[in-house]
Amino acid sequence: MSEQFPLLFSPLQLRNKTIKNRIASTAHVTIFAENGMPADRERRYYEEKAKGGAGLLICFGSSSVHPTSPALDWKVVEMFDDRVIPHLQKFSDTMHGYGAAVLAQITHRGRRGHSNLSWQRLLGPSRVKEPNHREVPGVVQREDIDMIVKAFGQAALRLKQGGFDGVEISAAHCHLIDQFWGPHVNFRDDEFGGDLDNRMKFGFMVIERVRETVGDDFIVGIRITGDDFVEGGLNNDIMCEIAQKLSEHGMLDYFNVIGGSGETLPAEAACVPSMNFPLACFKHLSGRIREVVKEPVIAVGRINDPVVAEKLLADGQGDIVAMTRALIADPYLPLKAKEGRLDDIRQCMGYNEGCIDRQYRGIPVGCVQNPVIGKEVDWADLPPATTTKKVVVIGAGPAGLEAARILKTRGHQVVLFEKSDRFGGQLNIAKLAAKRGDYDGVARWLELQVKKLGVDIRLNTEATVDGILAENPDTVVVATGAVPLLPPVPGLQECEFAVSAWDVLLGKAPAGNRVLVLDDQGGQESVGAAEFLLDEGREVEIITPHYSVGEDLGPTNKPPVYARLYAKGVRMQSTWELAAIESGIVRLRNLHAGVEIERDDVDVLVYSYGGQSVDGLARELSGKVKELHNIGDSYAPRSLHHSIIEAHKYAREI
Repeated sequence: MSEQFPLLFSPLQLRNKTIKNRIASTAHVTIFAENGMPADRERRYYEEKAKGGAGLLICFGSSSVHPTSPALDWKVVEMFDDRVIPHLQKFSDTMHGYGAAVLAQITHRGRRGHSNLSWQRLLGPSRVKEPNHREVPGVVQREDIDMIVKAFGQAALRLKQGGFDGVEISAAHCHLIDQFWGPHVNFRDDEFGGDLDNRMKFGFMVIERVRETVGDDFIVGIRITGDDFVEGGLNNDIMCEIAQKLSEHGMLDYFNVIGGSGETLPAEAACVPSMNFPLACFKHLSGRIREVVKEPVIAVGRINDPVVAEKLLADGQGDIVAMTRALIADPYLPLKAKEGRLDDIRQCMGYNEGCIDRQYRGIPVGCVQNPVIGKEVDWADLPPATTTKKVVVIGAGPAGLEAARILKTRGHQVVLFEKSDRFGGQLNIAKLAAKRGDYDGVARWLELQVKKLGVDIRLNTEATVDGILAENPDTVVVATGAVPLLPPVPGLQECEFAVSAWDVLLGKAPAGNRVLVLDDQGGQESVGAAEFLLDEGREVEIITPHYSVGEDLGPTNKPPVYARLYAKGVRMQSTWELAAIESGIVRLRNLHAGVEIERDDVDVLVYSYGGQSVDGLARELSGKVKELHNIGDSYAPRSLHHSIIEAHKYAREI
């Protein structure tokens, strides 16, 4: 047991299994399944968490118990087919080899999904469409209920046959069980509708069938929401009543308590809270559920640090802590915490850009901070360099720092040049936006690591061709980043009241109350600048050529940003672009109608077109050094995630 974290590293009994510590990775969709099966990519992804010391792994988010539950859109595990059993056995054997308890989540998503992938009809308790997916389901008939209940039992049995320690039934995110619970979704007039006891019958049937099928020597848990944040839905009072009834029923071994629901855009964003939310943001929900149930409770929601986790346990707001994204960012968090190496923990900052926001778009899960995630088969091990080289890295932004870290770890001699007096590059600007104060977290961690590794760091030193050649390097890695892109729009370059979104965050916006923000970049850049100016008390309008402002913001980041912008009085218009600026008049063009309008009421014009590569040094060095790599934004401005992965990739190959 760790002296610093005595509760976090204390064991806990679940049914017939002793969990070695209170750290859990909860079920989440990865988009890794191959033909519906958890193949090697999924197994190696979880193996790192087991190897890293997590006590409880709840795997395969939303794995499907029946073909009538959508599986193709998220590439989830198809638990309705016996061919999954050998895959499960290989999977459980791997996790048990590291002393981790391993469970899997099973569900029927009901109306939640799209039928245009499998052409399989969607089912719901009533003919009520989900606001998020917008498809009207068919009504579950009595024979459907019997079929689905049986399927839950058979799916659980396959897990037991595959060597798993238990099963988690999903009744959260507005899947079928909690669709039956919800008074805003269930309008049935039969034995499964009406009062709460009737609405809970289907869920009880599932629990009873699962327990009957797997027996008494198998963990059966349930995931629920503590409050779905949907008007007329399952608020905290109702969920406490439901949880108490489930506990009194006596067949469950734990409760896993989230916040939010998948049925509306704002509630979906809350399910996996980004850096827009505070740490441990749903501890009050798990705490209230814990007061009314006798089983252990898993607390969920931005528990990214062992200190936060220990306090939550000490305050009695949970018995187990879900550190799911924390374990994505650093699968070895438990071992590092136990050994007291807190500075070495790569903390999850709640970016969500690399994990859940990819999953919601059907893209395999990764991590903005940790390039190994999703690539464990090839990258879990970092081999030493076969030949030691002297490598000069130019730029101490995220790409340069990651390259320097990997190069030094592999045994190369590394010199890192940075023209400014600080690490982080553009992240030092991005973090100035509202609710983005931790956006430089990846750079802070990398700075600690390169210093610990002994990289030769030279701040306040602008790299020149002569200076680099004087180092006599074997390899040069250029990571000089980007500057704001200024497109060739007539009059923009000469406009005295135009300013980049980057300069807005640096406090360089011209005076003037009426602000027009041009969002061409589609991400945080424009909305961050807009909110910055709104907070200064200015009137702000955002226009974009896309179908929505912040078009590329992910599903968990966009709703809270929109909520704040609208609360602060922003105006937004889509499908408009800047055509020209002439004599102080701003001319806008509608992309679809082709019409133009003139605006003479703009005091400040903020442009956001993304970045332009600072690649002059890379071009100058071409042909003058033995080996040259231009990486990150200095090659082509993209995302933070791109920069880290690209730096990691090239540093592995040198």
